[in-house]
Amino acid sequence: MRVIGWCAPKNGQLSADLHDLPIKKILLVRANFRMGNAILALPAIAGFQKNFPGATIDFVGSPMSNLLFQYQPLQRHYIAPRRFPRVFWQYLRLIRQLRAKSYDLAVDVSCSQSAVGAFIVGVSGARIRAGLSGKWDRLFNVKVLKLKEENKYAKLSEFFAGLGLALGETWGALKFSPAEKLDAVNRLDVLFETKQAKKIGVFVGGRKLRGKRWPVANFIDVINGLDRSDVRVIVFLGPEETDLADPLRRSLTSITPIICEPSVRKFAALISNLDLFICCDSGPMHLACAVGVPVLAIFQERDVSRWAPPPSTARTLYGSDGVSAAQVLNAALEELARSGSTEAAPTPPAIATAAGHA
Repeated sequence: MRVIGWCAPKNGQLSADLHDLPIKKILLVRANFRMGNAILALPAIAGFQKNFPGATIDFVGSPMSNLLFQYQPLQRHYIAPRRFPRVFWQYLRLIRQLRAKSYDLAVDVSCSQSAVGAFIVGVSGARIRAGLSGKWDRLFNVKVLKLKEENKYAKLSEFFAGLGLALGETWGALKFSPAEKLDAVNRLDVLFETKQAKKIGVFVGGRKLRGKRWPVANFIDVINGLDRSDVRVIVFLGPEETDLADPLRRSLTSITPIICEPSVRKFAALISNLDLFICCDSGPMHLACAVGVPVLAIFQERDVSRWAPPPSTARTLYGSDGVSAAQVLNAALEELARSGSTEAAPTPPAIATAAGHA
């Protein structure tokens, strides 16, 4: 990127107001490979479709977004290369494909100073190339000034406003085929052995290296507490948490379904049919918000301002001293009572901590 910056001529700055321009071909770029970041691009797709209803929209993203964005209003999804050394010739092929489309507008929708996003937008050959002003903006000819918002969801609204556009909702909506919906409903009925019971999902996971994973003992306390309140629970594990399955089975007071679904779309379809989803700050948290299930999200205080979903999609719990199992259990029962999932709010059972965690 430094070499490209030295060699590339500076672009003449165009007006940042894209409203009412004759734009028919749009390329959106979010070259991040984690689930949560892919989900955060969903409202951008809906926003550009709303502002330019007659335009076709293509997307450059990750293999994850390629899976998640099925049934979105995209004409084509390109995969941003990642692995060396193949990345060198794969990018040459991608650049040829993009330049052949003669886009009217290419936008880095990451709302950050992304080197890869700036590169793809810059070499796309689009007439208008937009992104956030900063370190890698030399290849843009429409530059949005530094954003004031810290929250990742709110940033996109401010970014759209900087382009003279209205975003609408700050969260996206995943879409499923009828077959995916039916398969998820049938599978949950089998796992819960009933069609009538209210279904609560608990995702035991989070990025351990970033300190986002809540203690497993706290999850155990919450699940056992829900069980004592006659609330049915299903436990989800991610590929990084499969080693927790046996310790969970030994510590839970009842036979609770524990599954690790490798297909991200099947996982999303399953949680879309739940009455409540309890999780840490994680990719599945953003995924649950995008499928419309009520979310109870457990945050570290340092991360909540940056990553918390809008209050309309999730209830966040955080504190300077962390979040206790009792707090999460009480909040879960309150959410169930508020949504009519229980006839009356059950009295929270006493928490007997599994390993002394608060």
